Amino acid sequence: MKIDIRHFGLAFLALGWQAHASAQQAAPPGSPSVPAQQTGYVDLMGGLGYTDNALLSGGHRTSDGIGTLGFNADYQRLGNLSLNLLGNLDRVQYLRGSFGGSFYGQFFGSAILGKSTDLLQWQLSDNFGEEMNDPLASPTPQNLQVINDVSTGPLVNLHFGLLDRLTLFGLYSRTTYQRSPFDSQTYEGGASFVHSLSGASSLSLNASAAHTKYINSAAVQSYFAGSSATYDIRQASLEYKAKFVRTELSLRAGYNTIQYGGATRHGAPLYEVSIDRQISPFSTLYLDGRQAYTTNGASLASPGSLIGVQVGSTMNPGYAVAQPYNQRSVDAGWLFDRARTSFSLTGTYQQSVFDQTSATTNQYNHRDEGVTVSIGRQLRPTMRVQLRAQGFWDHYGNLGANTRRETIGLTFSKRLARTMIWVYVERWHQSGVSGASGFVANSYNDDRVGIYVTYDLFGERPMGLSLQGMPGMGGYSGGY
Repeated sequence: MKIDIRHFGLAFLALGWQAHASAQQAAPPGSPSVPAQQTGYVDLMGGLGYTDNALLSGGHRTSDGIGTLGFNADYQRLGNLSLNLLGNLDRVQYLRGSFGGSFYGQFFGSAILGKSTDLLQWQLSDNFGEEMNDPLASPTPQNLQVINDVSTGPLVNLHFGLLDRLTLFGLYSRTTYQRSPFDSQTYEGGASFVHSLSGASSLSLNASAAHTKYINSAAVQSYFAGSSATYDIRQASLEYKAKFVRTELSLRAGYNTIQYGGATRHGAPLYEVSIDRQISPFSTLYLDGRQAYTTNGASLASPGSLIGVQVGSTMNPGYAVAQPYNQRSVDAGWLFDRARTSFSLTGTYQQSVFDQTSATTNQYNHRDEGVTVSIGRQLRPTMRVQLRAQGFWDHYGNLGANTRRETIGLTFSKRLARTMIWVYVERWHQSGVSGASGFVANSYNDDRVGIYVTYDLFGERPMGLSLQGMPGMGGYSGGY
């Protein structure tokens, strides 16, 4: 295995550069220093579960117990050392040996040494997640592999009065795959000029260029006929950020290009839209949309809107590929939380398009759609029950195949000081239709029950909407 636990340790100490850059651009240049501030929580977690279909098979069903131990975090710290931790990592053990022990989860973390008012800052990020070897198969450990992306580099801040700041950055990234020979390293440089329009809004001009080279270029070229050993991605955009009494707004528009090893350059519009609107003291609407060239590794550092991440948390992982692709996604929803009752409705859409002119590569083009509904009720101040239902539809046009996944689960939680006890029951279903390709879309049903316990190391985990999925592969297979 090329990925070891040290990578996950880095993730626990770090937070992705993209998230920090966005937050930093929103802060007015030259703003005064503030004491360190901490929000969110970091939890230890352990649990036991039972599944009646550990192999996620449509035929012979094998039951098994599942033990888990790990951590879960949604934590932010601002100060001379800024941290941001989002996601979970667990060690999974099948008690009857259906699969060997393995890690699973999805995590996004970064650390920034220094403040935006300093001349020099240093950033370190580590982001990891899981991708499928076969997008149509069941999400069992043998069909999943971990992808890890580590980045580090300096930020140089040049201030021009109190309203303007020019930030230059350099970044080295290394992306590694657990099994596939797709490891790569990237050198990226760029600049961002930020102008403060007011204490609550800013305008920035951003530009960057990144050069990526595969570590084992011969293996990648052999694996994907006609693939290039290197590629370059360039971006330029204009961004506006504002925070009003009831509305947070971020708009970014520009253009990005991709070029494979001296071949024809492809280009496409780049955009990001993020809007959170509080329509009443108890109700919030949000929209998060984006389009840009990205990669398996880089996409781990862009989990989307925090609210959408928390609610739409069990979409299956994507496809483990080496090549970059044009990703388009939209998340929209409504959250209602009043007194003892909460309700959420979330819709998601994602499309991945490969511009490289290779039949092998283009067959990975796919489209995902999903919807999540969640209803929660606070029975007592320390007791809560929650019902969640989800449906996701995946379409692989060039493979001539489709999959449909549904889940419904009921969770009861009880808080005891810094400890929470969770009891759950859930049912998973996948149905698939295969085309003429060699890939087979699996169909299966899986019923699970279990209990797990969380302990607050920092902060206090809320009893409401949560990032944490239920223990065990398939029931929670790496999506946020």
